[in-house]
Amino acid sequence: GLRDPAVGRALAALHGRPATAWSLNLLAREVGLSRSVLAERFTEYVGQPAMQYLANWRMQLAANQLLNGAASIASIAERVGYESEAAFSRAFKKAVGVPPSRWRTRRTDR
Repeated sequence: GLRDPAVGRALAALHGRPATAWSLNLLAREVGLSRSVLAERFTEYVGQPAMQYLANWRMQLAANQLLNGAASIASIAERVGYESEAAFSRAFKKAVGVPPSRWRTRRTDR
């Protein structure tokens, strides 16, 4: 995705500010492209739509935070862009298969 300057800027924005309430419209404005052009280029260069990429990136960040500290699930949820612990827990369970509290316990018990 870094080969395309606009997609590179979009990736930098998503990585730099993952907690922002991103939409494709907001991201397109951020990089100076239309929504449809950004959507097409992002998927072409990255291999998945921008909002799917963001969801996956947030889950990676959350997993690292769950492993690397004692932060509460609510604070992790806020840091990675979820408005509530419940919404984050649902998204995490959908992505990983278990709720974040159980995932953390399983990983740290090893």
